[in-house]
Amino acid sequence: MERFAVALMLLLCMPSAALASDFIEATTAITLTVDSVTIYPDGLMVAKCKGSLDMTAGEHKFVVNVPDSADKSSVLLKVSNATVERVVYDANPVYTLNVSTSGSQDFALSYLMYNAGFWEPKYDMHLTDDSVLLNANALVRNRGGDDLKNVRLKLVAGLPISVEPLYARAAQRYAAEAAPEEALSAAPAPSASGELETLYIFELVGRKDLAKDKDISFPLFSQDVPLVRIYTWNAYEQGDGPVEEEIKANNTMQNPWPSGRAMLYRNDEYVSTIDMPYTPTGTNASISVGPSADLKVSRKLKDYNITEKIIAANASAKNHTVKETTQTWTYHLKVESNLDRASTLEVTDSLPQEAELIDVAPKPTESTATSLKWRLQLMPRQKTSIDYSYKVLTTESLQGEN
Repeated sequence: MERFAVALMLLLCMPSAALASDFIEATTAITLTVDSVTIYPDGLMVAKCKGSLDMTAGEHKFVVNVPDSADKSSVLLKVSNATVERVVYDANPVYTLNVSTSGSQDFALSYLMYNAGFWEPKYDMHLTDDSVLLNANALVRNRGGDDLKNVRLKLVAGLPISVEPLYARAAQRYAAEAAPEEALSAAPAPSASGELETLYIFELVGRKDLAKDKDISFPLFSQDVPLVRIYTWNAYEQGDGPVEEEIKANNTMQNPWPSGRAMLYRNDEYVSTIDMPYTPTGTNASISVGPSADLKVSRKLKDYNITEKIIAANASAKNHTVKETTQTWTYHLKVESNLDRASTLEVTDSLPQEAELIDVAPKPTESTATSLKWRLQLMPRQKTSIDYSYKVLTTESLQGEN
């Protein structure tokens, strides 16, 4: 059973004549041991403390010792078999309790500390042909001003702070957890789109020590997850390549992947450090690996023609001539796979806004007035090509004579 540090301060300065009719009020200072801390990525730390004390029935007054960094107005104290009669918020909150039953009473204390605890995920990703081994560690920083010993550690993951401020959502969760059970049972259930639903809490296994002002890393999760590998090539901007490699890793876990930095490895060799996006369970993380030599590509102008034609026109009894210019471009795109496995390549190319497509093979997967896109499924070591032609027609009015 955890114990308090208890200091009794008796008010003995009252006149002796008053002792016969007035009672001496005792104030007990209590310091509870921290049992668990919850850390949000924006610096908020929620501390929960526990303890017990033998008490007689009746009214008792307690000074609750909390860290200097605690938000005093957020302090919540619950005592079994007792009701709170009054709280005075001073340097430390002073609680007046009415205990209904004598005996051992359970104390539960919680409070908020801003900019007191930080955490961020650190990933290392090991790529294979069709999966990725994803290892995640939590880097935790205790800035609360005190060492924390043997505490349960919870880490909150949510959408980026720029999307939804975490302080407000944390305060809602904190208030909900502190509300009486009868109030919670009467409250409507939160909707699926509610702010609290965007949060996920990792509870680390076992109890942890968090030395103040130290960065400490703990294992968070590890799993081999499936992936789809895609190569992309903007032929207009990168005529001779290289292609860009992108992987889509599917989160098959029950928890989200918080956003963070990831060290990428292939065949146990370091490739690069990349950004891991926030990825809810059941969705894909699109991760750019960078330039790749797995595919060889090139874009060449195969043919260019220009023709001009003068056309006579008559308008308002005046003779005019119009010069009509037609320009035709033909491009040849080559693709060669250097891989011993099948692969997917997405090719995009740009057209002038006034262009009219004449011929294209193979047919593009998507096309707009100014762009073409192909999605090619390549076999191992396959060579293939894309050919297309377009023309641009312009006219120029020439001043004629009567």
